[in-house]
Amino acid sequence: MSPPLAILPSALAERQGDEAFAVIVRSPAELCRWLRDPPPALQWLQIEGMLGDSDTWAEAAQDKSGIPFDVVLSQPASEFSDLYRLVDACAVRSIRVTIRVAPGFLKAAKLAAALRLPVRVLPGQPTAQELRELNESLELYLHQPMVEAPVEFFHSLLAAMFGTDSGSLWTILEEDPAEFLHYDASGHAVLPRSGVFYSDKNSFEGFVENHLKRLVEQGAECATCPWQKPCAGYFKWPDPTYSCEGVKRLFFTVREAADEIGRDLASRADAKTGVPTLTGSDAE
Repeated sequence: MSPPLAILPSALAERQGDEAFAVIVRSPAELCRWLRDPPPALQWLQIEGMLGDSDTWAEAAQDKSGIPFDVVLSQPASEFSDLYRLVDACAVRSIRVTIRVAPGFLKAAKLAAALRLPVRVLPGQPTAQELRELNESLELYLHQPMVEAPVEFFHSLLAAMFGTDSGSLWTILEEDPAEFLHYDASGHAVLPRSGVFYSDKNSFEGFVENHLKRLVEQGAECATCPWQKPCAGYFKWPDPTYSCEGVKRLFFTVREAADEIGRDLASRADAKTGVPTLTGSDAE
């Protein structure tokens, strides 16, 4: 098994060898350092807290390194209006917008989609208000023609409904430590969304499987959940008592959309071959 991709703060990444890694940058100086001399193993730069710096994005639009950016919005309700700064930089590199779910995040999701930017929505354990916005963002992804770029996790979840093996939400959202290992400023490998670090560096390999196994053994709703495979207990972390009632409705909406698309594709295929689609009393 190949080692996980390390996602490290800039200072720690200086010591990274030939294994693939991504760098978290939080200042113009750090960004310039990695754009000036990007090593071959660098996969992308995770940019945090810099969306409002117009000079940074003007320089990024002139840079020729081509290193992809993952621009993280931790306070999307106040940061979303600065997404326009990314437009020129998109001409010289791939840029994804990662939005941490918080009240008001829907504004950021809508604007990023309108700018044709790929989006990764990190839902965590959403509150009732955040679930309402998640449902609206899912409707946006499913039904708005302006949405041309993928919106994760909806995009891969919809593909999974058609049999595509995209892995669980842990993998889709790059939070499975067996594949994406995050480090804090002290160099500790940390568990996703918790800040707790691993005492044994090798224990991360079975984290998702062991987490789901514990939930099932403890009688959590995961045991009988129809979405157990794609979720794998994602919404039961870090609080295993979190109620997934609202989350299940999200999954069901994606399932309904997949069924509708399937029926539409079957109808189109029948129309091409001249075979009528039988429904209701006709089928009887």
